[in-house]
Amino acid sequence: MASEHDISQVWLGLLDAERLTRYYAAMAVRLQRWHMGLTAFVATGSTGAVGSLLFDAPNWVAEVLAGAVAVAAVWTSYCGHASKAATMEAARDGCADLALLWRDLWARLEGLDGADAWGEIRNLRRREELVTARVPSHLAERHGLNVRCAKDAYSTLGNEYAVGY
Repeated sequence: MASEHDISQVWLGLLDAERLTRYYAAMAVRLQRWHMGLTAFVATGSTGAVGSLLFDAPNWVAEVLAGAVAVAAVWTSYCGHASKAATMEAARDGCADLALLWRDLWARLEGLDGADAWGEIRNLRRREELVTARVPSHLAERHGLNVRCAKDAYSTLGNEYAVGY
C-alpha cells in the first residue's frame, strides 16, 4: 500500500498540474490580447495615417501616426506575442493531460504498493518537466498570477475531493 508520503506527493502533483493548467491558460490569454491589441493599433494607425494624407490634415499628423505604427509593428515582431501564446497553449494542454494522469493515479493509489506508486510519481514529474521545458522562464514566474491560480486549484480540488490539506 502507498505510504502517507506517496499520497501527499500525488496530491501535491495533482495540485501543481491544476495550477499550471490555469496559469498557462491565463498567460496565453494575456499574450493573445497583447498581440491583438498591437495588431489593431497598427491597422488603426495605418488607416489614420493614410486618411490624414487624403483629407489634407497637417503632415505632422501622418508622420506621427506612421512613426507610432512603425514602432508598434517592430515591437510586436520583436516580442513575438503570438508564438509565445501558442507555447503557453501547448503547455496548458500538456498540463491538463498531466492533471488527468494525476487524478487517475489518485484513484488507483490504494491498490498500489510503495515502489509502484513512487515509480509513477517519478514518471509524472519527468513528464511535467518535459511539458514545461519550452516555456520561457520569464513567463513562468508571474508571482501574483501563480498565487491566484494556486488558490483556485486548491479550492476546486479541495471541494471536489473533500481534502483538507
